Amino acid sequence: MQNLYCNKLNLNIPPLKEEYDVTSVTTPHTSVELDMIHPAMREWLDSLGITVPWIEIFYRKPGQHGGVHTDSIPGDFTKINWIYGGKNSKMIWYKITNSKALDRKPNTTSVETNYIAYAMSEVSPVYAEELLGAYLLQVGVPHIVLNPREDRYCLCFVLADKTGKRLTMPESYELLKDYINGAG
Repeated sequence: MQNLYCNKLNLNIPPLKEEYDVTSVTTPHTSVELDMIHPAMREWLDSLGITVPWIEIFYRKPGQHGGVHTDSIPGDFTKINWIYGGKNSKMIWYKITNSKALDRKPNTTSVETNYIAYAMSEVSPVYAEELLGAYLLQVGVPHIVLNPREDRYCLCFVLADKTGKRLTMPESYELLKDYINGAG
């Protein structure tokens, strides 16, 4: 059954070429060149009609977090994230409770991506899950990752179709359902 926020993926394909070590990243937010996608991963994504216009890595030490935010603008957008480390870290999704927050313009990150930040007083939690491994995630809904115990690395593939349009959760789920734990 489809989860609106996250779906565990059963993937046995390396996301990046062997020479790229995700756990060697020491900056909080890093972009990754698209030519670092492992050829088998690129072939698999292409067979599903999925393109990856952007790759990034988030690194957090215990106790660090980026605040409640949406990637880009609020909406329905997905990523495949691979989580390394971060034992007991939890991703929490929120609904916006302050309608004025919907009019906010995006900010720009250090790697030139957009996001919108929210105060805790503007949102209310709707779902939380501990993540480790590969997941299909909703990133157009406000969310935060709380990381209490160990270094956490998150490799993110932004998902789009062949025209470059960002994929929604229903679209992504349909394309990836054969690889989602418990689907079908």
